[in-house]
Amino acid sequence: DNPMMLAPAKPVPSVEIAPSVLMPMLSFGITMQHSLFLALGGRGLDTAFDYGDKYQAELGRAVATSGLPRSAVFVTTKVPCCASSFVKDDVYSNHCHARRSPEETAADVAHNLSVLGMPFVDLLLMHWPCDSTADTVATWRVLERLALDGRARAIGVSNFNASAIESLLPHVKVRPAVNQCGFSVAGHSGIR
Repeated sequence: DNPMMLAPAKPVPSVEIAPSVLMPMLSFGITMQHSLFLALGGRGLDTAFDYGDKYQAELGRAVATSGLPRSAVFVTTKVPCCASSFVKDDVYSNHCHARRSPEETAADVAHNLSVLGMPFVDLLLMHWPCDSTADTVATWRVLERLALDGRARAIGVSNFNASAIESLLPHVKVRPAVNQCGFSVAGHSGIR
């Protein structure tokens, strides 16, 4: 009856998102059950600055105590792009109420890595676009620099629509590896 004694599932297929960076096609997000997911054979874990330290720390502990080499687990985290109407009336609006500087974005990433207890993540995402293209580009440039510094193996965006991506692409040196769009079997609060 111990869930940790269940047989692991078949490996989840992966896709190459950047040179030598294989991302599982399925990742496990905002929850306190990352250890169970890893024990059942899952290898993709997802978190974000705005999910809070409690969730990020639990994810970091799950990886550290899993018995798996760090290279066997794919960790994604996200940082906000502020100011953004994307987060209007959302749980993140307290953090993202004003424009944030590149230094603050770099500090958000450093905070994520510290709480996770990891020197790098496999995928670092901009959680949503800023209200202005200039602010989105400034935030993206921070992600590019952090990738070059080895803090992320790949970088990308999350929750971008086509026009937000089209406005970003002419300004990038490193193209986004992914546009992560949420999908949940049961987590659709407020949708009617």
